[in-house]
Amino acid sequence: MPDRIVPAPAMDAVPVSGLPELEAHLHHLVDDASLPIQAKLLDQVELQLNETNTPPLLATLLPPLTHILKATSQDPTPLLTLTIKLLSPLSFVQTLALADPPSLLTALRSPLPGANLLALAVVHKAATSPADAALLSTLPDVVAEVVRRWLESPDVGVGERAAKVLGDVLETDCDVVCSSGTSSITGNMLVKRTVPGQARLWRLILQNHSHLSLIQNSCTPNQQPPRSTHAVTISQGRVLRMLPRLAALDIRVLSQCPFPDLFPLPDATAQQVGRGLLQWGALAMVTKSDVLMHLSLIDFFEAFVSVMCVSDYARERDDVVKSLVRVAVRDDEDLEAALGSLPGRTVEEEAERLRRYIANVLG
Repeated sequence: MPDRIVPAPAMDAVPVSGLPELEAHLHHLVDDASLPIQAKLLDQVELQLNETNTPPLLATLLPPLTHILKATSQDPTPLLTLTIKLLSPLSFVQTLALADPPSLLTALRSPLPGANLLALAVVHKAATSPADAALLSTLPDVVAEVVRRWLESPDVGVGERAAKVLGDVLETDCDVVCSSGTSSITGNMLVKRTVPGQARLWRLILQNHSHLSLIQNSCTPNQQPPRSTHAVTISQGRVLRMLPRLAALDIRVLSQCPFPDLFPLPDATAQQVGRGLLQWGALAMVTKSDVLMHLSLIDFFEAFVSVMCVSDYARERDDVVKSLVRVAVRDDEDLEAALGSLPGRTVEEEAERLRRYIANVLG
């Protein structure tokens, strides 16, 4: 991202305590990124920022912050928090004028978490509106790198932030609006989403051979370039955590794939459940002899049925859930026991509804 972010505006008196000290500190960090970051000073200034006093500070603070984030190997959280606060008044289009796609790609491909998180903060602005999400779909290389950071970043914070960004932009872009206007997950509850998107990102990420191949390769051992078993299982876990949220938005896209060979299943299983990313992730991706991954798979099914329980009823959705869960528990007593006990581990006001739903799903 270019160091010169925005032209300097006429500076009125900005009532921000600690600002001169912050500017001096950032100047020192630009010269030497190994100096300790004064988190308290950054927090002090960040807490004072509002819609009125933020715009005049963009030209002063954003250039050094972006420079440092791209260079530091320290915990970038204080720098990133302040940067996000400074970017908050800007739209996605305005932010792209400051950080063009080549700069975003460079930051996303950087080995430094701070650079990754800075780029993800910019991309996250595309979740603001369907038009912004559609605009992001015109940057397929940027989208691919966000998917790659989600799947393959060794940094937990980067992986989690990339998952949040992808989930939010796909939610905004989803063209399915349930009859009750509910589809977005908060915990296991769904909140209202009434404005449909254009589904351009859904088609780009989940119906495009290149992006689906990236997901499949990242989650499959013995691919090229080679990745360790540990790295592959991290990718698998991240996919399992994402699938319930996306299934609540549009289970049809997840359970149908124009490239079925990408997600192989035994023919008999495929005849019962179909072929898609959802079925492959739930039934074939994980090696159950890996105890931790088997537990992750059980966690996935618990989240999946909990979310489907509170989703709007649709025959197609119901058929997918029933067929998938019934095939999964057929050879997995631990999973069946976990689902059976799930209502007892759920808050009381939701337990009975979930108990009836699971009984119906299991048949």
